[in-house]
Amino acid sequence: MGKKKNRASAFAEDVRRNLPANARTLIADVSSDITIPFFTGVLAPVDDTLIQQGGGKGLKIYDEIERDAHAGSMLQKRKGRLTARAWEIEPGGTRAIDKEAADFCEQRLRKLAFDQATEDLLDATLKGFSVIETVWGRDGNNIVPVALQDIDQRRIVFGRDWRPRLLTWTAITEGVELPERKFMVHRVGVKGNNPYGLGLGSSLFWPVLFKREGVAFWLHFLEKFAGPTVVGKTPYGTLSEDQNKLLQTLQRAQTSSAITVPIGTDVEFLEASRSGSVTYEQFLDYWDRQISIAVTGETLTTQAGSSGGNRALGEVHQEELDTRADRDGDLVSGTLKRDLLSWMVEYNFPGAAVPDIWRVRPKNEKAEAETRKTKADAAETEAKALRTVIKESARFEDDAVAREYITSFSITDHLSDKTIDAMVAARTSYAADAVEPDPFDQGDPAAFAFSSLKKKNASSAARLLF
Repeated sequence: MGKKKNRASAFAEDVRRNLPANARTLIADVSSDITIPFFTGVLAPVDDTLIQQGGGKGLKIYDEIERDAHAGSMLQKRKGRLTARAWEIEPGGTRAIDKEAADFCEQRLRKLAFDQATEDLLDATLKGFSVIETVWGRDGNNIVPVALQDIDQRRIVFGRDWRPRLLTWTAITEGVELPERKFMVHRVGVKGNNPYGLGLGSSLFWPVLFKREGVAFWLHFLEKFAGPTVVGKTPYGTLSEDQNKLLQTLQRAQTSSAITVPIGTDVEFLEASRSGSVTYEQFLDYWDRQISIAVTGETLTTQAGSSGGNRALGEVHQEELDTRADRDGDLVSGTLKRDLLSWMVEYNFPGAAVPDIWRVRPKNEKAEAETRKTKADAAETEAKALRTVIKESARFEDDAVAREYITSFSITDHLSDKTIDAMVAARTSYAADAVEPDPFDQGDPAAFAFSSLKKKNASSAARLLF
């Protein structure tokens, strides 16, 4: 067995020393990716909805989604759930320079419109990616961010290295290279070699489109029901000119209380009629629910009026929305640490660990508070039990006997010898109120029987406790 183990160990060492060259690089890189269309010097989005429906508008079709009242409010609700939370920064290490770097980053971010920058980054939730340009300045010997400017995604493309390139009038296709430590890029829904990500716009486009078309049909339907269609019947042989005059007269009839028509002309009112139980309103409500589910995971906003949403359902929806906000917060925190915070540390505290930043999760605070309360209650119960043990040990005059009594309880197992010695010495302070009068010595048998029963019950309780 020893020989086999030695041979296996030697084989492992040989593999570590002779790591193949192809194991050190990415083989399935972007240059051989058959899923990326029209590959040139820059990468193209792989969002099917954007490719098929974008036309010349590109990402602007997703801006139109936000103009829908319901979709826009749901997106803002999801963003607001995260930006409403407090944010914290924690040092990335235990050294003094790590703490100094964390304090510096926190102070500088509090001087910026940080919540607005976070909301700008969250625009990637809809479009797949977002870009923010950092404007740097000097504050004494420090290099600090003085502004964070959101950039329209339509102005950005990505190269093979996933670095952003800015489209300009002189570089309308492949863009120009951008400097280091300047542009933050936040992505969601990244799969494979797609630096553009994949946001909710890809799935929200269709519900919003169908809803918009449904509204147009509904308005046309209401127009038909608001007033009947006027039908004029003329005798055969009526000249076209006379028919056109009659048509103009009938069109004015839609808003007039009286009209005149030639003799021999019949005027009728054609009322619109319909059948079936499905209404346009139900059709639009359906798509509103699909939008809500896609963005926040809840439907109570649109269903409460019809299904009588209750508290339990509201709590479920609240938890789902918080879960999505937690995920958004984790992604944004990773982007800020990788880009902005690391740049600030590299500029001002070379060698320091990059601090962590995150939005505080309400459910975590509640859980931690409950944990602290449980620990405090347990500590109080344990302290009360220890006082009882020490009080009872005061009955023994001999220190060795008292010590043996104290250590007989499992509650003292985790205590050191020094602590036990201190408890033995401290028991004398309980002597004044620890020893109760002996009813038997006082000649009261009834009281003695009651006292014995009380001690027996106390002993049973102690066994259950320890």
